[in-house]
Amino acid sequence: MNGTTKTRRLAIRGGLLVIYVLLMVLMIMTGRRHTILIDNKDAADGSYSAINGMEVAIDRQESSEYYPGDRDKAMVQGQTHKIKVTIFDDNKTIEKEFKVPLWSDVMIISVPKLVAGIEPWIEPFTMAEQIQEAQESGPPAGETSFQSIGPAQPMEVEQAPPTP
Repeated sequence: MNGTTKTRRLAIRGGLLVIYVLLMVLMIMTGRRHTILIDNKDAADGSYSAINGMEVAIDRQESSEYYPGDRDKAMVQGQTHKIKVTIFDDNKTIEKEFKVPLWSDVMIISVPKLVAGIEPWIEPFTMAEQIQEAQESGPPAGETSFQSIGPAQPMEVEQAPPTP
């Protein structure tokens, strides 16, 4: 085996390694699934209000109707997506393109913010923030929250003497 054969084999193996790495990056970028939460709720500070009725479609998925207070999810694959919002009251259609960060699993789109032109209208969704927001805003009108009832009191258990 001479030197040119070794060099050629090493070059082919290096080229294959580069191709494999590029394929892995391509598969991660185009194949990763994300959950998009579509939200139609009022702002806690009153800066925007929910839309009375609308139809929302992401990419080429089937559109869904939303009314004030609704939230639903859509599963998407890849990084770049289009959202189409059709408002029932004035028959206005808004189309926007957005990108989902690569390592974000769940994002939330506030459609009232999108329609009002308030940035950012898409944000990462974290459960801790949602729990905190729910605690700050309190229960919806006419509903009772478990926290308003008070903390649970441990029940006393009578201690019986052991039986022989």
